Amino acid sequence: MPDYSFSQSEADTILFSAYAVLRDSGYSGPVVIDSADTDTYVAAAAISQKLPGLLCIKRKQETILCRNLVPEEMADCIVPLHCFTGCDANSEFYGKGKLSVYDKVVKSAEALEQLSKCGNSLDIEEEAIEELFEFTRLVIYGDKMSRTMGTARAAKWKALKKKSFIRLPPDVDSLRQHCLRANYLAYLMHHPALKDHPPPLGHGWELASGRCSPVRHTRPTLPTHLPEPELSEDSEEDESDEDNDNEEDNCVPWQCDDSSESSDIDSTDSTSDVEC
Repeated sequence: MPDYSFSQSEADTILFSAYAVLRDSGYSGPVVIDSADTDTYVAAAAISQKLPGLLCIKRKQETILCRNLVPEEMADCIVPLHCFTGCDANSEFYGKGKLSVYDKVVKSAEALEQLSKCGNSLDIEEEAIEELFEFTRLVIYGDKMSRTMGTARAAKWKALKKKSFIRLPPDVDSLRQHCLRANYLAYLMHHPALKDHPPPLGHGWELASGRCSPVRHTRPTLPTHLPEPELSEDSEEDESDEDNDNEEDNCVPWQCDDSSESSDIDSTDSTSDVEC
């Protein structure tokens, strides 16, 4: 059956590729998927709203209609939200639960817009990455004051009573790789009709010792050089005042001794002070 032959690495996506072939063949009856995997639930919630026919999932002793899993306005965003906040092939944000983030997204039209471009195309645009950066600051970490990931990290660090690096928002470099992975995975879920999946290399993964591994960062862990600190006007004035004080301290009276060698100095003026 060549129509049901797929070159994919994930069983979750193969399920829905087979489902897409089934619908494309003209079958219009209900389909029940027997799976307890979260990735399958998320994909079913989105695909059930796009392809015709009834799609259900068997959960223990009950059968769930996938179209009712999420509101209609969340159907396009549930997949990128899941891939971005953590799934089988992408890490999650430490201490940030999916349900709390989901509740924020449902109530925010801006958050829905920020997620909407993730997974539309295999190569994500720079504008979409910037939207995901903003989503990370505003929704996941609740930082409405910072404008960059760097300032968000600094603000979080200052606010932490018990300092911990794992609770900081990610830096721009590592977050960009996270966005690439989320976009790649969301693209695969959004396109179940794909028989062959494109290789993940260059989309947040790399080959390391013959294995496909996530790219954690592309820049050095520590900066290669630090800029020279610039003196502010106040510090320059303070240094100037300090120099003046040092000059005054260094000015000591010049004393002339009354000796035979100093015959031109009157004996009554055996010691005299000279101003500096």
